[in-house]
Amino acid sequence: MSKTTKTLAETIDATIYTADAAKLINKGLERGVEAGKATLDLAAAQGADILDAIKKALKPTQAPLFALDLAGEALTGSVTLQKSLLDMAVLQSASITEAAQEVIAEPTKAQAGIAKLIQTSVDRTVAAQDSVLEYAAAQTKSVNSTVKAQANVAGSPVETVVDSIQRGVETAIATQKEILANAAKASKNAVAKA
Repeated sequence: MSKTTKTLAETIDATIYTADAAKLINKGLERGVEAGKATLDLAAAQGADILDAIKKALKPTQAPLFALDLAGEALTGSVTLQKSLLDMAVLQSASITEAAQEVIAEPTKAQAGIAKLIQTSVDRTVAAQDSVLEYAAAQTKSVNSTVKAQANVAGSPVETVVDSIQRGVETAIATQKEILANAAKASKNAVAKA
């Protein structure tokens, strides 16, 4: 009586169809992300319509509308950032699935696959945090320039305050980016040693 020895990968694939299941999970995530992005676009359009309506209503009053312009820019930037983060989540999910399939296919190469996955995860996390920091920097700069463009701000204490706030935010962002770069470098070194 002859026995056919199956590899671990063949046994797992024959019983739970991991590749098919992983594809379905990733496809579901992609669809969910696309629905989320469509919802964000609708929210942004609704927000823009509301801001336009408020501006039209306030126009006869001669009220300063720069805060509404800032709100519109913040909403647009926030939607763009959130969509970018959703895209990164899809990429991360695909990486995890790929790594799992590699481990199943060749268990002896599991350590290398896991190390690669960890490094990719760290890189994406740093990229996501960098996107958030860039958004914060752009918002701060926008607020600074919008406030300074208002009447009677040039040369006043208000100008000094907004410039000071911008410098403080820029310093905090630069420090955070340095911390992220050091963490990414430490991760790469640790993965290289593994």
